[in-house]
Amino acid sequence: MKKIATFIGSAALLAAAVIPAIAASNECTNGTTGPYSNNTCTIRNTDNVTVNNVNDAQIVNDIESKSNTGHNSTSYNTLGGIILTGDATNNTTVSSVANINTTNITSALAGISNIGSNNITGPYSDNQIWLENEHRADVLNSNTASVYNDVEAKSNTGFNDADYNTGPASVTAGDAWLGLGVNTHANDNMTVIGGGYSGGIVNLAENLTTGPFSTQNVTIYNRARARVNNVNDMQVVNDVDAKSNSGFSSASYNTLGGDVTSGDSAAGVLVDTEGNINTTRIALAMGGFGNTGTQAITGPYAYDATYIENVRDIVVDNWNNKCRSHNADRLEENPFEDEREDEDECEPENLGVLNDVEVKSNTGKNDGDYNTGGGSVTAGFAELWQQVLTHLNDTLTEIH
Repeated sequence: MKKIATFIGSAALLAAAVIPAIAASNECTNGTTGPYSNNTCTIRNTDNVTVNNVNDAQIVNDIESKSNTGHNSTSYNTLGGIILTGDATNNTTVSSVANINTTNITSALAGISNIGSNNITGPYSDNQIWLENEHRADVLNSNTASVYNDVEAKSNTGFNDADYNTGPASVTAGDAWLGLGVNTHANDNMTVIGGGYSGGIVNLAENLTTGPFSTQNVTIYNRARARVNNVNDMQVVNDVDAKSNSGFSSASYNTLGGDVTSGDSAAGVLVDTEGNINTTRIALAMGGFGNTGTQAITGPYAYDATYIENVRDIVVDNWNNKCRSHNADRLEENPFEDEREDEDECEPENLGVLNDVEVKSNTGKNDGDYNTGGGSVTAGFAELWQQVLTHLNDTLTEIH
């Protein structure tokens, strides 16, 4: 499986550019403030990432593949007729891959330390410290896929005639081998969002040696928010007809007899359909770090407050075959009928996979009839291997 990847680091997406990460340490201090002073210190680190992967795929594979050494005739001869065919081998693969999205987002806010301090403040002073770190990641994967595979594959050494000869007639068919693979892989989303605020971070909020009648506030916010929407609609029709044949030969109505020997016949067919696969891994940790709030040596009638908040908000939506993708209305009302017409409205019951698969491997149906001499028919072995696999609507979500 080939995946097309989108990698996003830090808070911007630029080609061939170096963007410095958000500082590893934030420190904000109001120190030795005067009487009646108003002192404010604000640090805000914001990491916003938005990724929209919107895909349409319309695929029609109309395949006819034939390998043939048969359909030979040596009839109406005075001194007899002989047919000897070679082997026939047919290996056909039809592969469709569409609407594959891989998104990897790493937050630049991981490992940041925040220190806020009001220290030695003057009487009647107002001292405010605000530290905020916010990481937002929004990912939309919207996929609409329509795949129609009409595949006919044949491998043949049979259908030979050696009839109505005066002399003896002989038909010897070679081996017929058929290998067919029809593979469809569509609407596959992998989203990885990492970062958050974890081990190594220190959040320290301090009000130290505050003056009389002074006001001190220290506020630290750490917020991590992630939204992932996987929306997939998929129609797949596999109409497959595969035949491997070394039979259907005739050595009949001959005066001196007729012999038919068919070769071996083997057919292996795999029809594999995969789609609407969503893998979402989110690691936005909000633990493993220290939070410290301190009020020390406060003056008379001083107002000292510290506030630390850590918020993690994660929403993951997976919608498969619910007619919610961006272009779902163009999908067929009934793609399994002979006449395929666009409808104005998508219906979920018309989505999914239809496999109409017919596979035959044959060495029989040979004739050695109505001969004056003896008639002999020897059929080879016929082997058939068939697999029809469907893997649809697979969702894995991991949140740490």
